[in-house]
Amino acid sequence: MSTTVTRCFFVLLVCCFSQALNVLPNLKEIGTNAQLVVNDIAPLIEDEQCRSDLLILADSIEKLDLWAMKMLDATGKWNPAFLLGNIKSLGSYEECVSIQQSKPYIKGKYCLANVHLTSNDEQIDSLLEIATQKRRNREITMNRTNTPVPDLLPSMALIQFGICVPSTCSIADVQKAFGYIISKEKSANGEVQIESCYTNDATPLSSGDLAFIGCVAIVAGLVFLSSVIETKFGVKEDAGFTYGCLMAFSLPTNWKKLFVISHHPGALKSLDGIRVLSTLWVVAGHKIIFTLQEPWANKCFQVKSLEKLANMPFTNNMPSVDTFFLMSGMLRSFNLLKEFQGNRFRFFTDVARRYLRLTPVYALVIAFYATLLTRLGSGPRWEKFVTEPGEACAAHWKNNLLYINSYVHNNKHCMIQTWYLASDMHLFLVSPLVVYALWKKPATGKLILFLLAAIPICFTAWYTYNFEVLPTYLLNNSDEKLISYQRDVHITTHHRMAPYVVGLALGYILYVKKNLHLSLMSVISGWLMCLTTLYVVVFGAFNIVQYDHKYDPVESALYASLHRIAWAFAVGWLIFACNNERGGWITEILSLNVFQPLSKISYCIYLSHYVILMVGTARIKTPLYADDYALIHSLAGDFTISFAVATVLYLSVEAPLFEITRLIFSTPKNVTKKKEN
Repeated sequence: MSTTVTRCFFVLLVCCFSQALNVLPNLKEIGTNAQLVVNDIAPLIEDEQCRSDLLILADSIEKLDLWAMKMLDATGKWNPAFLLGNIKSLGSYEECVSIQQSKPYIKGKYCLANVHLTSNDEQIDSLLEIATQKRRNREITMNRTNTPVPDLLPSMALIQFGICVPSTCSIADVQKAFGYIISKEKSANGEVQIESCYTNDATPLSSGDLAFIGCVAIVAGLVFLSSVIETKFGVKEDAGFTYGCLMAFSLPTNWKKLFVISHHPGALKSLDGIRVLSTLWVVAGHKIIFTLQEPWANKCFQVKSLEKLANMPFTNNMPSVDTFFLMSGMLRSFNLLKEFQGNRFRFFTDVARRYLRLTPVYALVIAFYATLLTRLGSGPRWEKFVTEPGEACAAHWKNNLLYINSYVHNNKHCMIQTWYLASDMHLFLVSPLVVYALWKKPATGKLILFLLAAIPICFTAWYTYNFEVLPTYLLNNSDEKLISYQRDVHITTHHRMAPYVVGLALGYILYVKKNLHLSLMSVISGWLMCLTTLYVVVFGAFNIVQYDHKYDPVESALYASLHRIAWAFAVGWLIFACNNERGGWITEILSLNVFQPLSKISYCIYLSHYVILMVGTARIKTPLYADDYALIHSLAGDFTISFAVATVLYLSVEAPLFEITRLIFSTPKNVTKKKEN
């Protein structure tokens, strides 16, 4: 970049592309040239006050006034280790927004600029390819306004600069000035887009904010009141429905429920351990996706990590959700068979119970997204990672509460991870038809199960091959393909239902074949196939995830269609073996007492962990240096915070509403008994 352009970038506080090549610039000379540059671009600035403040800024830089030097200092400079991927020069967010000069009155505004660079010089262009990890032509680095919300796309080629300007300058003003400067550069071609701008102006509480605070206050009051009553007077038995609903919020009672260890006869073993480990795997997988978007000083670390086989459980973590589909189908089938056998099945009662079991705490978290979430902090990418997801919840919360969010408005997601809840609800609603057929006419039911498992396998294979869809989340592909995979495959029920069908079959087997005797050879063969399948599903995709791997539609179709059901069969054997005393030390580990309380809060972990990851990424204000220890340390912190938040949600919302739901559906029975007496 020319010296003139570099000075322009200093003056407009937009960018300093050649800063790393220069020794400390002559600040007074910059100030002198700044006046000329501002006069040149002034006609582009529509706001008269912005033009005036820029001229004042230029004069103040020449005089080395402190506030002006802070504004200059807060602007992003060209980073060292650029070729390692350190392409996000965020400047100093806090220094910029804290600027407030009284005479003249000028406040700082921090703006984040997205820059896409190309060069006609082959050597320079090759260096840009290295710095952007060869993803410059794979990522959407411009016109990102229509990218999915939340943004789950890797950010390895998006060059960004933090800019500090007077608060009177609008995004349009900065955009025009920056575009003008870029257009004057002859040695490189550049496009720029201002992603967002921030000041430290306080935003008053909205009516929605106040309503949410009121709801939280009511819940806190109920917890406090019921806890005091229990502490002072104890808990009365059969004191009425209203009293029972109040005491459902008692903290001492719910604390005991959380940590009580129970071993019910006939309970399915190993489920608590599998549920907890799968939940942690989901959190870890989402953490990896967020790290792909974080500003790192050594972004090349993520590409190199793909070459380590040991990293595959983190790189290829999508099967974690299939475990939940399997367990959900298994429990649904097992419980339905008991209800059919006892003539206790009531479809609408079942649906109402499940809705009331899942929705209250879910709705509370959605309300938090839509109201107070954006007030948790600030940062250069706060709008992208926090504000936009919050706005999506404010606009589309009804889709979530109706459990249709995996299909409706699926480009603007409220709580993206809850697509699973929608898909699981769809399968919950139709499963009685299948299980009833299994119970009434086993041969017909088994045929239906086979068809329901075969259809998504065949359809996914055809769809992947025909439209060249990704078999899983692959860093080595374009943003367009990643968006297509997420929207059309990853979150849709018809592509993900096969493990649930396997779960329905497993629940039937566990119910009908109780205490089934297995020969030693059968056990050994089962475990060998189970462990081999688990290994192949996770580690067998090693070549597919490599950065230089060429897309193969046949390979992708086979993996996409088969890996989910293969995983479900393997985990299904694990559950089956553990419940038939053929799990050995694996059963002992998965049945450890420590998993019971963690299993009880796993749903709240699932609901709350994503916002913790969002805030953690959005608040980063300077590039980080990443290595294995730093990632493990960060993930451990995310686990800890998720456990803490989930525990609070469980004690104050989930457990009380679960008890109230039990009271609602047990009340008619209790009334009948009293009348009979």
